[in-house]
Amino acid sequence: MTNAEARIVHLEQLLRKDELAIVALQAAVASLQQAVRTGQASPYGGGSGGGSGVYSIPAVVISAGGNVTGQTVSTLIGGSLTTVNANATVYNQMAAATVATSGKTIMVGANSDGTFSAISQSC
Repeated sequence: MTNAEARIVHLEQLLRKDELAIVALQAAVASLQQAVRTGQASPYGGGSGGGSGVYSIPAVVISAGGNVTGQTVSTLIGGSLTTVNANATVYNQMAAATVATSGKTIMVGANSDGTFSAISQSC
């Protein structure tokens, strides 16, 4: 094998190595794109822009600084309430309790652990 042939073989090997690196990078980008899509589709938000970001529960008493479990959390999609969690824990970090008066919907925000926090209650 001549010196020129040896150099060509060496260059071909380098190109194959670069090709494999590009394929690996393309796979990594595809994986990240899927992770972003999954995060955006998550009903709990969490940094990737997920869900609608506006959630509500029916009126229920949640003591100041307390919580309730088993709540049905909904979001509005296309004008219809859609359940995002049928057995949620909702915390109330406000200084006053919420009330159970019919029609006084409680607006809640998603916490990163899948629970929710009361934000306000309709008047």
